[in-house]
Amino acid sequence: MERHGGPFQSMDNGGGCPPGSEQHAASQTSPNPEQEVLVGPRRGRCKWFNVVKGWGFITPDDGGQEVFVHQSVIQMGGFRSLGENEEVEFESKLSAKGYEATSVYGPSHAECKGSDFRPYSKKRRFRKVRCYNCGEFANHIASKCELGPLPKRCHNCRSEDHLIADCPTKPPPAPPQSSSPK
Repeated sequence: MERHGGPFQSMDNGGGCPPGSEQHAASQTSPNPEQEVLVGPRRGRCKWFNVVKGWGFITPDDGGQEVFVHQSVIQMGGFRSLGENEEVEFESKLSAKGYEATSVYGPSHAECKGSDFRPYSKKRRFRKVRCYNCGEFANHIASKCELGPLPKRCHNCRSEDHLIADCPTKPPPAPPQSSSPK
């Protein structure tokens, strides 16, 4: 693995040229020998966008090469995505793999509309829990219960006259069974 920017290497300074030369100065100022070519504002339409992976491609209106777009460069609030065939304005740069968007926004620098599709998240599963206030199996807990605080009652028969320890409908406790004969 080479640590220098030029094609030559010498023992004294790590580069192939004397320290005062122009080529040595150029290799010190630009770590990447390929210069990034920035392309100004252009118009286009989203060819397709994968909302799960967060990337897709834009087809420019001027008929140029397709432009790669990542969700991190899309100008919009919330979940960033592009809808299929959505009209956009974008700025791009030429990289080793082709054109890549550096900024994507809607027409006249407005926010992008985005895709209607949202990826399924394993973290947002709907799970029913029991509210200890109202006793329902729902998606809320006692602190968020809309009924407010309710009086204490029996969890077995729901009567407000007694608590579960004194419930008349509660079956009597079973006698402990011993496994060792006496």
